[in-house]
Amino acid sequence: MLAAGGLLMPLGCSASGQPGEPAQADWHVFNWRSPGRPFGGFSGIHLDDNGLDFIAVADSGRLFMGSFTRNEAGHVVDAEIHSVHRLRDESGSPLRGRYRDSEGIAVAPDGTIFISFEGGRRTRVAAYAHPDAPAHVLPTHPLFFELPGNLTLESLAIDGSGRLYTMPQSPHEGRFPLMRLESDEWRIIGALEPMGGHHPVSLDFGPDGMLYLLERNFRWFAYSSRISRLRPGQWDRREVLVQTEPGLLENHEGLAVTRDSAGRLRATLISDDNELPFQRTQIAERLLD
Repeated sequence: MLAAGGLLMPLGCSASGQPGEPAQADWHVFNWRSPGRPFGGFSGIHLDDNGLDFIAVADSGRLFMGSFTRNEAGHVVDAEIHSVHRLRDESGSPLRGRYRDSEGIAVAPDGTIFISFEGGRRTRVAAYAHPDAPAHVLPTHPLFFELPGNLTLESLAIDGSGRLYTMPQSPHEGRFPLMRLESDEWRIIGALEPMGGHHPVSLDFGPDGMLYLLERNFRWFAYSSRISRLRPGQWDRREVLVQTEPGLLENHEGLAVTRDSAGRLRATLISDDNELPFQRTQIAERLLD
């Protein structure tokens, strides 16, 4: 078991407690540090309805099972990893090399874990009956292999009917296609126009049945994050809910939308520190309503 600790501080406030801009103060961040290894490189997160238990996927081909601790205000103040699992191929062997670039995660009600991978001809979505199970690779789509190898399936979500959704990080024919798996075939059901240099990195269905999209921009050595809502049947239109100024948050790649104890929609983001000492693993949260 790996112990983890960090700092909780509303963004927009310095360590000395000076207030910042109101829009910034809506965010609460927990900078997650762990003395254990492996740790970091997180690219996606699934958060249970209780807002505590999570599965995080790292781009090293690992799953991290753990839980958050929250204070009376509902903010994350600690995190603990209970177990670490290496994702496996169809024969049950641990993934190696370029085959282990795991990015997105979606979990079905029966506990099946779906993981999206990127990497050229290795781009795929796989199902796992449990964290240590052999992979069951799902059908692919020609588009998976036409896009740049490191800009493909970072996003993965599952709806209330058990259908999977993905959106590549790179545009195709000028737009970002939203794809849904139907009867073992991926179909393009919508597409979003590029906007402000942001690229899709995570999807999640909220408890309200809406699809939420996390997009990221990197400019001038700083990251900007944007969260939008996509309504079923209106897949070509994003409703922007929040966008951060560059440098406010870290390199966030994972999104989970749940309800807090008061029933309000809450977005939980997890960042990828690229396992570099000058970046941080950060949990950032804010209310969406």
